[in-house]
Amino acid sequence: MKRRIFGLILVIMIISMTGCGGSPNPVNSSTGQPQSSSGQPQSITGQSQSPAQREVVRLDEEGYLYYMDYTKDYYGSDVIDALRKAELIDTGCSSFFTHNPEGEPITCRNYDYPHRVSDEDSTLTGLNIVLHCKPEGKYESIAMADAVWCDEKNPLLQQGGPDKEGFEPALLDIIPYQCMDGINEKGLCVSILKVDIKKGDQPASYPVGSSMLLRYMLDDCANVEEAIKKVDTAIVTPEDWQDCHIFVTDASGEYAVIESRNGKVSTARSDVVTNFYLTYDDIEDSYKNGKLREHAVMITDEKGEKQYNYGYGHGYHRFSTIASQLESHRDTSAEKYRTVMPESAALVILQSAAQNPYTKASGVSMTQYSAIYNNEKKTMEVWPFQNYKTSYSFDVVGKQIR
Repeated sequence: MKRRIFGLILVIMIISMTGCGGSPNPVNSSTGQPQSSSGQPQSITGQSQSPAQREVVRLDEEGYLYYMDYTKDYYGSDVIDALRKAELIDTGCSSFFTHNPEGEPITCRNYDYPHRVSDEDSTLTGLNIVLHCKPEGKYESIAMADAVWCDEKNPLLQQGGPDKEGFEPALLDIIPYQCMDGINEKGLCVSILKVDIKKGDQPASYPVGSSMLLRYMLDDCANVEEAIKKVDTAIVTPEDWQDCHIFVTDASGEYAVIESRNGKVSTARSDVVTNFYLTYDDIEDSYKNGKLREHAVMITDEKGEKQYNYGYGHGYHRFSTIASQLESHRDTSAEKYRTVMPESAALVILQSAAQNPYTKASGVSMTQYSAIYNNEKKTMEVWPFQNYKTSYSFDVVGKQIR
């Protein structure tokens, strides 16, 4: 019998761990974060912050990217009760896996969603958080979270919101369960990406089931094999998170895509992921609101054989854009298939798949950020809101390294 959500909440509370200890405050000089001459936390503008704001520090000048050292117990009743009210998340994104010239595995990700200021104001906005967590008895992690999903209607959860009067860190209580991608101290990197639900298929039964599973994987799993097994033991069921598929990579160079469709879990070894099923072959042209969004396309080899599975969904063009470039970076000297490129080349590929108002032919979206994770070094570099001139890098203990 399928577990009910209230039962899910109760079980989480029963097995909760105590506290989520953090790294030194990111505004402390030992972390490389900004601080005033008095030693008090400050935003990127140099203005001292109030005590309520010290948990959330602005990184970029525009106010799209912040850092937070999460110190609450997000397995406790307060956070879990707040999570009951969480609404649907959407993650129309692109990810791929490769190696840098030093042989280190890297995971590359665009997170796309066109957040708007309001129903009346269609200006694109966003609020993304570099989130450090160190829950007691679990793995430490650094991740990227979309704070807008904590309350999409709250104007303080938009560009520059944490610097505005009235903002309180309590608005971000459920932020550990709103992460779109992240890496833990073992080098396991996890990303969630939206898949379309075909007419007649079961929809996901819990709005944040996929991002909850991402959190459990980061907290409890050391590698791809353990992440796949977590699907069977996690409190959320396959039916809860089947509106997304999950891309997992690790420090040994393993990678996999995990999918749930109509409650059936399957995995595929694919180094590219967008927003269609990779363990099915029911490819179709993509329509939205009755309008053609994109023609279905696929890549075949010189014999006409498919190199990947192509199932129902969208993002076929972004997938082909990435996969075709990966092929040009294939390591022909390696016995096992792999690709190699410098991080600068990986960033070019991410840029080629970015979405913005100029890519409206396939449906207007917005790349909120691009990120490159180094699975071996356990680091993350992020470029906010398509500003590819400036990046921010962190290690897994929450220290800004560049």
